[in-house]
Amino acid sequence: MAPVNQTVSGMTQVLNRQQAIGIRRQPPRRSAGFTLIEAALATVIVGTGVLAIVSAQQAYHKKNDWAQRSSTGFFLANELREMTLTLPMHDPLTADTTVGPEANEDNVRAFDDLDDFAGVVSAGKGAGLAFNPPINALRQQIDGLPGWQQTIVVDSILADNISSTFVQPLGTTDLMRATVTVTYQPPGAQQATTINRLVWVVGED
Repeated sequence: MAPVNQTVSGMTQVLNRQQAIGIRRQPPRRSAGFTLIEAALATVIVGTGVLAIVSAQQAYHKKNDWAQRSSTGFFLANELREMTLTLPMHDPLTADTTVGPEANEDNVRAFDDLDDFAGVVSAGKGAGLAFNPPINALRQQIDGLPGWQQTIVVDSILADNISSTFVQPLGTTDLMRATVTVTYQPPGAQQATTINRLVWVVGED
C-alpha cells in the first residue's frame, strides 16, 4: 500500500495541472473603457467631421451672399436702364446745343433726355452721376440698401467703334452709350466692390 504522503502529493500535482490548464484556457480579461490611443483616434475623427461641416456651411453662406448681391446688382442696373429707355438723346427743346442737364434741371426728377445723365460736362466729356442711396425706375430712392451705389456715364460714340474707350465729344455723333456700374461696400470694408455693369447704345431716330 502506497504511503499517504505520496498519494496526497500525486493528487496535488494533478490539481495543479488542472488549474494551470484552466488558467491557460481562460481568455484574458480586458478592462472596461477606452485606451488613450482609442480616445485620441475618436477625437481626431469627430474633430475632422465637425471641421468639414463648418467649412461646408461657410462655403454655402459665401455663395448664397454672392448670389443675393449679384441679383441686387442686376436689379439696380436695370432700374436705371428702364428709367432712360424712353428718353430722347437730347433735350426736346434745345436739341444738341446744350449737353448735360439744363439750367432748370437740378435733380434727376427733372431730367428729360439721356444726355442729362452725363452730369457736369467738361471738354466734351460728362463726369457722370452717382446715386447713393440707389433709385428705381420711377426716380425714387430705394430704402434698405445701405452700401449700394449706382453710377451712370453717358458718352457719344461712333457707329464703327461702339466699345472704344476713346469717346467723341458729347453731342457730336448720332450714337450715345450709357454705362451703369453698380457697386457694394459691406460694413467695415475699405472700398466698394463692383457687382454689375450694364451697357447699352441709343441712336437717333
